[in-house]
Amino acid sequence: MELLRPPCATESDELLALAVSTGLFSTDDAKDLFGSVLSQLHTGTLPEGHAVVVAPDSDDRPMGWAYYAPEQYAPGVWNLWWIGARPERHGTGVGVALLEHVERAVRTHGARILVIETSALHYVSRARNFYTRQGYQECGRIPDFYGTGETKVIFVKRLFAAP
Repeated sequence: MELLRPPCATESDELLALAVSTGLFSTDDAKDLFGSVLSQLHTGTLPEGHAVVVAPDSDDRPMGWAYYAPEQYAPGVWNLWWIGARPERHGTGVGVALLEHVERAVRTHGARILVIETSALHYVSRARNFYTRQGYQECGRIPDFYGTGETKVIFVKRLFAAP
């Protein structure tokens, strides 16, 4: 896998389109959820510790990207708010490379735990299986969290050796 890098200001639309291409978000949802993060990143106003990384392909176009940040109310806990790869890149190691990068990066900041939240809807099963294969444990579900009939699934991974 090629080196990961911060996103360029000129590729925000492409990153939002990548999020939409996964089938998990509408264009408006992607803009609402990620547009301000990317804008804050490019204006230098994203809070400290928040990071966005991109996995570029051979022509430097994003194959995937991730956004992660520290949990404000729990020291040593970080959240992976978004990780995604272009659908044609699923199964090629892009997601693994992004996730391993995130884990290494948060460990350097003293992370104890990385939390990932996602939906229990059937079309998100590939993502849930991916997290499990990468060593994450499902630790909770909240019914109707995202809307009536849409349960939130919470995954965690301890980033240190247990005593």
